Parts: sequence; structure tokens; C-alpha cells
Amino acid sequence: MKFLVFDLEATCWNSPGNELRVQEIIEIGACILDPYGEIETKFQSFIRPVKNPILSPYCRNLTMIEQPDIDRAKSFKQVMERFFEWADPETEEYLFCAWGDADKELIRSDAKLHNFSIDWISPYLDIKDRYHRNRNIQKKMGLDKVLYLNGFAFEGRRHRALYDALNLAKLVSKYKDEWHY
Repeated sequence: MKFLVFDLEATCWNSPGNELRVQEIIEIGACILDPYGEIETKFQSFIRPVKNPILSPYCRNLTMIEQPDIDRAKSFKQVMERFFEWADPETEEYLFCAWGDADKELIRSDAKLHNFSIDWISPYLDIKDRYHRNRNIQKKMGLDKVLYLNGFAFEGRRHRALYDALNLAKLVSKYKDEWHY
């Protein structure tokens, strides 16, 4: 089985009163690891949000994604169709991996918003939860700290989907024999 490691970035705000706003995906980054833990291919795309198409200053500063990137981006459905073609889950068997449950819930939420089926993103493994459970660590650490404790440095820009996915792939590769689903 191969591993499809992915990460999402979404619209975000840090001011009071925005807690009820619907987050939408603005970037997806992913890589496919072969059964030996080697990266075969990568995918990255911006996604144009529809409910909140203007990025907040907080979101732009956090992700370094600029408004023109989003304005030129394709819709969620168009990007997911490209992602589906790239991954080809009908002919390949994957274990979909992300750091936490937030990305799985976010992609489900956007799929519902856009009336798009994502049933093919299964089985799904929350690497953050599994890593901590396998080591009996009660207090969950962030990806940066876990990478450091495992002898890896974070490479690239934090809060950018492809970089986050590639860094997570280091852990997936190192512990690939633990990630049976």
C-alpha cells in the first residue's frame, strides 16, 4: 500500500466575531510515498473560496498566500478533480495521512459545500494521534517538535500545504511499518 500524505490551508481570522465564519480550503499540498517510504510525486494547488473570497490580513500573514493567488485559483471541484486524476485512487490503494483530524473534516465540509463526493479519501490515518498513542504520550505536540525529536528539521515555509505535507512525509516514511490500518 502507498501513502498519500496531504495538508490543507484554509481561510482564517483572528478577530472577535469571526468564530462562526465557515472556513474554506485555499490550498492543498500532497505527496505520494511508495511502500518503502520514498516520494514518488507531489501535488500543490490553490483553491478559490466562495463564501469568503477575500483573505484576511491574518490569513495572508500566516500562510504567505496572496490574494492574487486565490483570485486566479480554480474552484474546489476543479482542483479536486485534478487531485483525483493525479492520485488515481481507483487504480492505486492508499492510506491517506494527515496531521490531525482537522484536514479530514475540512475537506468533508468543503465537499459538502460544493456537492462533491470525497468517498475515495479512505482509509484515513491521523498521524498526530497515532504517533502519540503508539508512544503513550498524553500531551500532544506539534509537528515541528515531533520532527525535531525524530532528528528532522522543518524544511520550507510553515503553513504552506505542500511544505507541511512533505515534512509530515518524513515521519510517515520513518514509521511506515507502524501505520497499518
